[in-house]
Amino acid sequence: MSEVIKKSYKTGARIYLESEEESEDVFVIEKGEVELAGFPAQRQFRSVLGPGDIFGFTSCLCRRPRMETVIARTDCTCAVLGRDRFLESVQSNPELATRIISYFADELRAYDDMVAVRSEKAAPADEESRLFELGMHFAKAGRDAHALHALSVHASLYPSSPHAQAAQKALAALRAKGARLPAAVHEGLARQYDDGQMVFCEHEPGRELFIVKSGKVEILKITPPEEMLLSILREGDIFGELSIVSSKPRNATAIAIGKTDLLPVARESLAALFEKSPLTIARILTAISQRLWFTFIRLQSSFYENPLTRAYVLLENKLLEERISLSSTKPVTIALGIGEILAMARVPSDQQQKLAVVLTDDANLSFQFRQVTVENPSQLESKARYFRTRDHLGSHDPKEAPVKRRAATIGLDSHELRVPTNTIPDK
Repeated sequence: MSEVIKKSYKTGARIYLESEEESEDVFVIEKGEVELAGFPAQRQFRSVLGPGDIFGFTSCLCRRPRMETVIARTDCTCAVLGRDRFLESVQSNPELATRIISYFADELRAYDDMVAVRSEKAAPADEESRLFELGMHFAKAGRDAHALHALSVHASLYPSSPHAQAAQKALAALRAKGARLPAAVHEGLARQYDDGQMVFCEHEPGRELFIVKSGKVEILKITPPEEMLLSILREGDIFGELSIVSSKPRNATAIAIGKTDLLPVARESLAALFEKSPLTIARILTAISQRLWFTFIRLQSSFYENPLTRAYVLLENKLLEERISLSSTKPVTIALGIGEILAMARVPSDQQQKLAVVLTDDANLSFQFRQVTVENPSQLESKARYFRTRDHLGSHDPKEAPVKRRAATIGLDSHELRVPTNTIPDK
């Protein structure tokens, strides 16, 4: 088990940098204050952390590059825990694990609000309207069973809402077409879902988490008309835990891929599961941290004003998603065509041809059908950094998006992490 150390930093010292690939440590502030800088923790999203607060755990848990730059705001001292030591501490404290999961839930919801602000079509603020729009999105796409699921949930939750009549009309049209809402087949403790069957959709209440017993599940973030694949889960993976911890609606959609068996765990059984199986805590925290990290970097690339910046940051992030070091000089091919890059970078239609020429003229990029080869990832990182320094992040008007990064609200004490401060060696 790794040793817990204590580190002191002078005012203005950088504790770590955004995109730094060394991310095995978690920091608990014992004295002083630190500041999170970089996207989105800047301007009104800037966060100041103080004694008892924790940082660095998201990238540490999922073993991904750092999401922000952390600077000592005053002279400060931090207890530094390696990943294994941190997980051991959290696994022995289910209440703390629940608080961290709740933090992850709030962080993801903050990113959801930021996505809504950046969307060309402003998303409605309330869950009722979002659920209705999701159902109509599926209906327009011809995904009748998914539309039936979302609109049926809407009808049961909001029978007197402004969209109630339109939802009932859409439901009647779907049923007239022969659409049906398949039910999961119960086999002992497990539930079996068919290929393409929706397990749950965004904005519906969550009362259970699920463990994948067999098969696969895709997790989607949908902001009509855009859909973002967050992850594909396999045997042993856990999902749906955020809603049962935070008692808030689902913030993603889960759909079975192939015949899939899931083991449900009810909210009231979660504490007992944590007590009985501490390793489940580690699996849940790792899964959620990765989902948060993926959502973060995909959102990050959309905030730059220059479409060319967005395109290069998107490519850089894709390398990170594939766990390719940005310091590598070896060629690597990723599954992302030039059309997908232009679409994901939200390049206006009147600029797409010009930007496509710029990208294809880049000697470091070679495009094939739905693929791009990056000849030298370190050169791509340098170019993305260059464009970032010349660009401006999009408007973060607090009246438009009253979202703040809540990194300072977990409030950990050293004893909660079982870190005896009187025995931590100085370093």
